[in-house]
Amino acid sequence: MIMTLEEFRKFQPKKTTFALFGHPIAHTMSPELHGMLFSESKRDCDYFAVDVPPEDLGEAMEIASRTCGGLNLTIPHKKAVFDYLDAVDETARNLGSVNTVHFQDDKAIGYNTDILGFSGSLEFDDVSVSGKTAVVCGYGGVSRVICYHLANAGAKVLITGRNLAKAKELRNELRGYLPQADIDIMPSTQLPRATSIVVNGTPLGMYPHEDGCPLQKLPSGVRYVFDTIYNPPNTSTMKLAPYHVKTRNGLLMLVLQAAFAQTIWFGTQFEHTSLTRILRMLSGDMAKKRLHDVYGKSNIVLCGFMGSGKTTIGRKLARTLRYDFIDMDDYLEAREGKKISDIFAEVGESGFRDIETQCAHEVSEKRHCVIALGGGAILREENVALYKKHGLLIHLNTPFYRIVQNLSRDTSRPLLKGDKENQTRLLYNQRKPLYLHCADRSVCGTRISEIMEAVFRAI
Repeated sequence: MIMTLEEFRKFQPKKTTFALFGHPIAHTMSPELHGMLFSESKRDCDYFAVDVPPEDLGEAMEIASRTCGGLNLTIPHKKAVFDYLDAVDETARNLGSVNTVHFQDDKAIGYNTDILGFSGSLEFDDVSVSGKTAVVCGYGGVSRVICYHLANAGAKVLITGRNLAKAKELRNELRGYLPQADIDIMPSTQLPRATSIVVNGTPLGMYPHEDGCPLQKLPSGVRYVFDTIYNPPNTSTMKLAPYHVKTRNGLLMLVLQAAFAQTIWFGTQFEHTSLTRILRMLSGDMAKKRLHDVYGKSNIVLCGFMGSGKTTIGRKLARTLRYDFIDMDDYLEAREGKKISDIFAEVGESGFRDIETQCAHEVSEKRHCVIALGGGAILREENVALYKKHGLLIHLNTPFYRIVQNLSRDTSRPLLKGDKENQTRLLYNQRKPLYLHCADRSVCGTRISEIMEAVFRAI
């Protein structure tokens, strides 16, 4: 829920209430995120966003002190709010940035949980920074937070960006707070090969300008890439990383900073499994938003070889997205009232493909669905065009050994006869180029969670 300041002036809380102040604020995910966290901790609270112009922050803070238990703040209020606080946590004061306020005992106390969101993301990914060389792109508020944590945790920090004079200002300021820290500036074209960690704290690469990137390439020694951007989920900076390099976008940082805000407000400690579940749900919400905004689609359509996991992954995707799930093999069998193997026996493969196309005409017009196609559905261009009209077609590029494992006990596949593994390999080799050619995206993985994350990143 998003309020105008005029609506906030009239607001009368019915339960314990929290709010986010920002300007503009139309695309925030905070109300949904905090709602998920309230649900996890079984708290009956309200949370909404308020569009507060900079000149009205003082009035909004006065109203909030009477009506809210706490606040979050985003651009442009993280620094200006200092004028309206009774106390500020030392880290937030050093950072010159407050994103969380707790109203307690008639006092407004400011904190910064962005830094906890970043440090928690590193911990989540088991990334140690002590003694490592870390490059931070940017010199704005979020880069300040990241540099502060990295330097305080023992990393050698190099700040880079288009304006090295601003990078130098940030370096000098941080050295004042952390005199023993190893912090310097460096042109992006001269980054040391020994760089282990790269962090993008700039908006370069953010939707809708997704091609922007603060770097042309990564130093050869990089082992971890973190981007504070989460829309798109696979940013231009992350795409610079080779396949063996771990990457992370800013969505986990968003989840963790919100969770730490609730720890300040309530003392709540969230389990790892709860945070992972919320992260997956937010990733799903982002995927739905991007399906509509970026691609103009409303469905996810999964294609791939038989046994590639389309049904299993499809069901889980649909549950996360709160979409309907349609398995086209099941749909076809229910429509015809008989098994696919029996249809093949009666009308042959050509007759079966005709029925498959009839089903494509029926199902492709549905909305807000995850659709799992039969293995051969993409053999007809007509089918592909139908499903792609309202759906993003994603290929599950499952490794062949995993497919063999999945099919080892399956006797229902009419196209597999005799030597099953050789037949499977032959058909797999024939069809894989077709999947890659027709799909909008191709993802690979062996674990369900890995494939789910890959699908969301691909969108």
